[in-house]
Amino acid sequence: MGKKAPKMKNITKSKTKTHKQKVKSHKKNKNISKQKYRTKQRSESQDQFKKPEAPLTDYLTHKSNYIAVRFIFECGIKLGLKHITICSAAVYFHKFYKHVDETAYDNYSIASATLYLASKVQDETIRLRDLINVCYHTLHRDAAPLRLAEDYWNFRDSIVHAEMLIMRIVQFDTTFDHPHNYFLHYVQTLRPVFYSKHGKDIIVFKKAYDFLHDFYHSSDILQFKAQHIAIACIELAIKVYGIPSQIIEYEIKPWYQQLFAKKRYYIVYKI
Repeated sequence: MGKKAPKMKNITKSKTKTHKQKVKSHKKNKNISKQKYRTKQRSESQDQFKKPEAPLTDYLTHKSNYIAVRFIFECGIKLGLKHITICSAAVYFHKFYKHVDETAYDNYSIASATLYLASKVQDETIRLRDLINVCYHTLHRDAAPLRLAEDYWNFRDSIVHAEMLIMRIVQFDTTFDHPHNYFLHYVQTLRPVFYSKHGKDIIVFKKAYDFLHDFYHSSDILQFKAQHIAIACIELAIKVYGIPSQIIEYEIKPWYQQLFAKKRYYIVYKI
């Protein structure tokens, strides 16, 4: 009898182990089922409160310059161009129509040509065939792929001739002082203050950058200085979010006057 006792102990140990394993597996299954139920609830709630997608713009029904600049931005994003290249194309578009009647030329042919010209100026060359395909399918969304036929060559010739016309109207002056350089300088100066106090600097400056790109849709981008545009976009974003800061003391001195003073001092010192 004394020799059989350890076997009973081993049997009881194995039973307890199996019981514990069953309990653990049961708990795991419960947790997995709970997680699945939660994910289902989240997905259902997200489907209920999902924002409706904006409808695609039918550009052929609109002939305004504002919509044509939106066409430039959409085609530039599809082609994978940099933001500065797309903004340069918008500037060339506004410069062209500053000296020309709006009804004299087709907006979208000029817009396509400005994209092609801006890609050359910014050393971001794209294939003309890719530009034609993207612009054509943005205008005709449900159309079949454009074959190498009469329509293709007519569209190609219109872009090439429009590019030469833009260069003549602009007097071969493709230089422009973009607000982006000043915008980044001001962001680097203001960011430590917002980040240390509120932690909302990324939201504010992203919104300011969106305002900057929206302003390129208007021809007023040619009338103001680049520094003023960059400051106005940041100031508008600050007011939209209502964020106070130590350097924003409008009764004593606005923050942008301090940045302007630093900029002038830097220019004088450099000279």
